[in-house]
Amino acid sequence: MTPRARVAEPFDRLDTLSSAALRRWWTGRVRRVLEIAVAELPFYAEKFAAAGFDVQRFRSLDDLDQLPTFRKQDMLAWQTERKCHRLGIERRIDRSVGETFTVSSGTIGTTFLTVNQRWRRAQGKSSARAHWWAGFRPGSPFVISAPAWHSYAAIQPYLAEFFEAPCVVVSGTYLPRYADRIVDALRRFRPRYVTMFLPMVFSILTAARRSGIEPRALFDQVEVLLVTGAPITPGMERHLKEVTGVGRISEVAGVTEGVLATSCAEGRGLHVAPDTCYIEALDPRTRQRVRPRERGSMVHCFLIPEGSVYLRYDSEDVVTIDDSECPCGLPSPRIKILGRWEHSFRLGGDTLLAYDVQLALEDGVPETVGMPFVISREGLNAGRLRLLMPEPERDAHDLAARLRGHLQARFGAAVEVVWVRDLPLQFKGVAPVLSETQIG
Repeated sequence: MTPRARVAEPFDRLDTLSSAALRRWWTGRVRRVLEIAVAELPFYAEKFAAAGFDVQRFRSLDDLDQLPTFRKQDMLAWQTERKCHRLGIERRIDRSVGETFTVSSGTIGTTFLTVNQRWRRAQGKSSARAHWWAGFRPGSPFVISAPAWHSYAAIQPYLAEFFEAPCVVVSGTYLPRYADRIVDALRRFRPRYVTMFLPMVFSILTAARRSGIEPRALFDQVEVLLVTGAPITPGMERHLKEVTGVGRISEVAGVTEGVLATSCAEGRGLHVAPDTCYIEALDPRTRQRVRPRERGSMVHCFLIPEGSVYLRYDSEDVVTIDDSECPCGLPSPRIKILGRWEHSFRLGGDTLLAYDVQLALEDGVPETVGMPFVISREGLNAGRLRLLMPEPERDAHDLAARLRGHLQARFGAAVEVVWVRDLPLQFKGVAPVLSETQIG
């Protein structure tokens, strides 16, 4: 048997466990959170009783199958019914200390989350672990982008303290109009580490070129570019390395309700931060676990019993889980969040995501890596893939022909390529599926 690889620079003892030992650790941690939930959180006490679940009989992670899942739509309905943001999932030990409310927004709707000082410390340490895995090390400045309303913003001071480094925070969800300010921050602070929304990186590169700054000159001191907000493809990673000259492109992903995962140096997926969450991938129809590396709906248990506690929460994200050993030695499984089920579509008899189109483009027509595109809803309704893309400076006719030929062969459906002058800036992440009336 091949010996398990050792972690070169473990964050702490948890990183040195075997996969089996981590699973035993997870079992104990999940059981403890379940015990707290049934004893102190009315929402779960009621749900567990209705399901006939006895936490004292919890012996393995497979026993989670006995518990029902719930989604954001359920939370919205319960908040409307109760006329209150609290659902009975909020744990608060010291009532003399204030709480912070954040929001979990998106296309489905906005729900409220509660965080407190104990949550900040525990989640801050877990987030520091994730940044450590991504390649961050103490003592050097970093620039980080995060929405101020997100729970992630609450632990940014902890990260700055842990890494003993000056930290420049750019607050906002998607800020292309302010890209020049970020260019200025990169030039002024010369960070070794940068965390940025993936689509914002391209706005920054465009703003730099407009100012006469070459991307490699802008990122010449950056050792790690940590991207988030969209699943990065292998081709996109290679493209960013080539354009920026940054040696390591890492990816971090999660949901504000308590999911966190980061890629290691091997780049074979995103390791789950074990002290933040335990994740399952369930078939969206049968609610059974899917096989390793198959697509399922991401269901998680949040393992920090502070603030809002989410147990078997279905984020409705499309996820794959790979629990095979990673050459980096970290014991936690790797995930890849590919998009949301609500953004999936049918084409050529398959259920697809925009991520699949992006992969197909970079595989067959590599010069399109980095080119934005929109998938037309009207085209999908007619059974064809209709892409709206910014017109290239040259060879547009030949490029469109190659795109059509490759994508038609890949997806078994008719393909149209429409060159446009501008695409909307309001979207973020991988290419969206939009009605052409939204584009204008």
